[in-house]
Amino acid sequence: MTIPNNDFLALTLAHQEAIEPFSFSFLTGTAFVEDTGILRLEPNTPSDVNLVLSVGVHGNETGPIELVNQLVSQLLTGKLTLKVRLLVLIGNPVAANQAKRFCEVNLNRLFVGVWQQYEGYEASRAERLEQAISDFFAPIADKPEGLKLHYDLHTAIRGSEYEKFAVYPYVENAVYHRAQLEFLAASGIDAVLFSHQATTTFSYYSHKVHGAHSFTIELGKVHAFGENDLSRFADINTSLTTLLTRGYCPRVSASTMTLFKVLDSLIKDDDSYRLNLANDVKNFTQFDEGFVLAESIKSQYLVEKTGDALVFPNTQLPIGQRAGLMVRPITQGDLTLN
Repeated sequence: MTIPNNDFLALTLAHQEAIEPFSFSFLTGTAFVEDTGILRLEPNTPSDVNLVLSVGVHGNETGPIELVNQLVSQLLTGKLTLKVRLLVLIGNPVAANQAKRFCEVNLNRLFVGVWQQYEGYEASRAERLEQAISDFFAPIADKPEGLKLHYDLHTAIRGSEYEKFAVYPYVENAVYHRAQLEFLAASGIDAVLFSHQATTTFSYYSHKVHGAHSFTIELGKVHAFGENDLSRFADINTSLTTLLTRGYCPRVSASTMTLFKVLDSLIKDDDSYRLNLANDVKNFTQFDEGFVLAESIKSQYLVEKTGDALVFPNTQLPIGQRAGLMVRPITQGDLTLN
């Protein structure tokens, strides 16, 4: 058995909740469909790179799904030669079929074991995705030379002053990886946010639990299947192709990117919580010092410094969840790099 038409996305959407595992050989390796939306590709002649590409953790973020599905098809047909161990994850196929961000609860808030506090589809899916990554990295647990990477590809609900940006998960010792920043720059990423605290996102899970170099990467705005202009992903398509076929990360100077540190998470603390901004305000919109950005009957948030900006604003969520991130520009000289 093989993947019909080498279309892993179509197979996943047709079997959105379960599929019988199977494997098959292709020109430069062996493919293992381990579960619905979980595909492992083992090359015949691997490098030391072990790469996880996850897409569709939010089901309606279809552009990266189509991009990665295209890369998988090119690998399976022999158009591209695979040189790295690769795990492809389509995170939330049920929500993707419904053109929804999620079904019951935001999947990207359920990792690092938080799924244990919930029931339902997204909770069980988070558990399964964590297990898939654990299984993938297990064979190299005793190989310090093995490079572990996880790129979690998304698109944003709204427009952005920086179309493509990445979130660098919280690093406890605040020492960041120069080569990975330069890979992001080579991938056409315009800005990077450096997280200020531990979170429950998929990319943070891979870093915290498995020591992977891991990023949440936003590649533009949400569109429906078939409505994405994949040419807008040309830079990251080229860099991922190089990584997959040559076994190394292409790099350019990180000076091309704007860097931000995260100052605060805005937390919805009451049903009265609101953000004092227009519905179509872009990510990275800057505000003046003293502006009342968020308020409820319980709290008020004032902008600390002119130029501080807001990312991921959203109040259509349960009490206790993040309604946005406040960020401030920094320079590369503010970072410790290795």
